[in-house]
Order: sequence, then structure tokens, then C-alpha cells
Amino acid sequence: MPKLKPKDEAKMNFLNGKKAFESGNSSLALVNLDKALPFYRHTDKYVILAEIQRMIGEIYFEKGNMIESRTYYKKAYVSFRTFNQKIGMADCYDKIALSFMLQDEFHHAEDYQIKALKLRKKTPDKKGLARGLKNLAIIKFKKSGSEDEAITLLTEAIELAKKSKDPQLVINIANDISKMSNKTGDFETAMKYAVIVRRFSKEYSIKLPEESEEEFADLLINLGLQKYDEVEYEQALKYLKSASLILKANKNPILETIEKIESLINLQNEK
Repeated sequence: MPKLKPKDEAKMNFLNGKKAFESGNSSLALVNLDKALPFYRHTDKYVILAEIQRMIGEIYFEKGNMIESRTYYKKAYVSFRTFNQKIGMADCYDKIALSFMLQDEFHHAEDYQIKALKLRKKTPDKKGLARGLKNLAIIKFKKSGSEDEAITLLTEAIELAKKSKDPQLVINIANDISKMSNKTGDFETAMKYAVIVRRFSKEYSIKLPEESEEEFADLLINLGLQKYDEVEYEQALKYLKSASLILKANKNPILETIEKIESLINLQNEK
């Protein structure tokens, strides 16, 4: 069999690497992409070069090697910039920001996420913009512990996610708002977004994480106790009974305490 020309061999390695990457075989993908990379570095095929560098960056990201991941995402950014592909540029900065966040380097994470958002706002990519705002909210929350600023960003993000017609992203953002609002004591807002989570989950047949029901039960308990303090016993009982059903299904030991509170409320109603 005749030896392939460097151009054809590089293309074959690129295509094999891309196929392996898309099928989840990162080890095989990396072998082929590494072989293709030297050829494309010395051509004007910047679209392919950017794609190779981005895939390698993602492989290292998934392996937990954040330093190597950032190296390749930065190279991919430069390649995308060469042909003014702002969505690709923003994608690279998103990943760099996320890698810094996972290493608790929040200053660098915030810097790159803001750069990504500035690029994204110049594109029609509402889904990417929503995802970037969500990431910035989490970064800012982890950096300062301020839920208010994070919730403001998440509220903007969820409207964009709805417009982008991405139900999973809507669920993820709504869940973040619900959990943060529950933590700050704004239980009504927390419930509003918890309902969105469950509505989108049912409507689009998207399974929620296992811990989601326990978190919902916690919110129901908080609302129930709040209504009890406000002497709204019927509302309190409604929330606590709903929480009890979840606690019973999950065999949660706090069920006994909640049932005692329900009994106390029933006595109050009888007076």
C-alpha cells in the first residue's frame, strides 16, 4: 500500500480523532489528534486547527488536567480569532473560566468568564449567553458568598435559556435560583423556581438528580414552618404534608419530627 501524502495522512488522523472524540473514546482521539496537529499548525486551515485544539483541550479538561486544558483552549482561542469566530472564542474562554473555578481560583475564573460574555453578546447565541451568565453567577457566589448578585445574574440567564429553547439549561438555572433563594430565606421565590424545575422536567421527560426530592422536601418544610409562624395553619399543613410524603418515600428520619408539628397544627385548627 503506497504511503499517504502528509496532507491526506493529516486529514485522516483528524477525521479519525474527531470520530473517536464524538464517540467518547478520548484516548484514541488524543492519539490521532496529536498526529494531525503538527501538519495543521503550518497551514492556513485555521478552522480545522481550532477544532483540533479545542477537542484536545476538552480531553484534558475531562481528565482533570486543567493546566494542559487551558494551554490548548488558549491556542484554540487564537485560531478562532484568526477567522473571527466569536462563538468559538467565547466557548474557549468559558472553559478556561470553568477550569479556574474548579480549582478555586475565582479571580481568574471571573476575569475569563466576563471576557467570554463580552464576546458572546456580539453573537446571536442566546443559549451560550445564558450558560455564561449562569457560570458567572456561580463564580461570583463562590468568590464572595453573595446570593443576591448571583440570583440577579441567574434571573437574566433563565429568560435567555427559555428563549433558546433549552429545557435542561432552564432546569439547571431554575434549580440554582431555587436553592439559593431557599438558603437566603426567600422561600416564595424558591418555590416559584422549584415549580419551574418540576414542570420542565415533566414536560420534557428530563430526569432530575436523586437529591432533588430531598431538597424540595427541605423547601416545603421551610415554607410550612414560615406559614406556621405567620399563623396561616392551613397553608402550613399543606406544605408539611407534601414534605412528609417525600420524607416517607425516602425513609428520612426527620419525618417523625414533621409529623409531630403537623399534629400540633391540627390541634391549633381545632381551637
